Amino acid sequence: MRDVIVVVQKDDHSLGYYDFLTGVELRRVAVPAYPHEFVVSADRRFAYSCHFGLKLAEDQGPGGDEVSVVDLPNATLARTLSCNGWRRPHGIALDAAGSLYVLSEGSSRLLVIPDPATGAIVRDLPTGGSGSHIVAVTQDGGWAFCSNMFSGSVSRLSLRTAEEAADNIAVGSRPEGSAFDATEEHLLVCNRESADIAVINLRTFEVVARIATPAGPVRIVRRGDGKFVVACYHDQSVIVVDAGRREVIRHIAVPAKPVSVGFHEPSGRALAGMLPSGLCVVDLDRGTVERTIATRAGPDPMVVLPLSI
Repeated sequence: MRDVIVVVQKDDHSLGYYDFLTGVELRRVAVPAYPHEFVVSADRRFAYSCHFGLKLAEDQGPGGDEVSVVDLPNATLARTLSCNGWRRPHGIALDAAGSLYVLSEGSSRLLVIPDPATGAIVRDLPTGGSGSHIVAVTQDGGWAFCSNMFSGSVSRLSLRTAEEAADNIAVGSRPEGSAFDATEEHLLVCNRESADIAVINLRTFEVVARIATPAGPVRIVRRGDGKFVVACYHDQSVIVVDAGRREVIRHIAVPAKPVSVGFHEPSGRALAGMLPSGLCVVDLDRGTVERTIATRAGPDPMVVLPLSI
């Protein structure tokens, strides 16, 4: 058993496996062209990767309409789940019960799949926004929150009632990545072109604070201590945000533009996927880039998992 980085390599149309300590490539699993976001099951058996089907969100075209299911221990493409014609799946999430939620950017609808083993879509909920890109779902499966890039809004969708109408609030210019705080009382949303993070009170569903950031915050992940790590695309940096103090407490320049960010709790290291290729491992305590890892083209979201590979 070793710590393995599993990373979506969207321009290589694959999921890559890399040794966390040495950076050596261990495996490569081919998936349909241009995968984007992915999520890993609680038992670490499967990765569910959205087949967006286009390189960039700005690209025109129908895009893909399926989710690739990768058997992580065996490093194989196990099967695909159909999105039933809902195109450009991008945001994806799991709740604590293992239900799967897939956000179709092409239609701005959220697909609800209670049992990923069957892949049956039981509901498709309109977000009421434009360019629905990233979704966050509460662990109890009660609520979904969708970042809508082109309408500058976040949608709130009830997942336990028959009500399909979404509530929407304005949050900033081009909202993308989001993350809950530890109690799921607040959602932090990165506004890429506003250069800030909107803090949403989920009880009242209103923006209660804004945290100024360097230019281009795109992705965010919560650390075990409650602080957040953010990739800033335009600024070419990784930052640490203290949401309680509503401020950036650490700023680390990285070698290229980061499009994604992850956090390895045991080592306290952040990882950033950079354009056009490569990951950097960031020592957040020292505020330095510890090392870089060569990858295939277009590394995007990643996780670090203990795997026998």
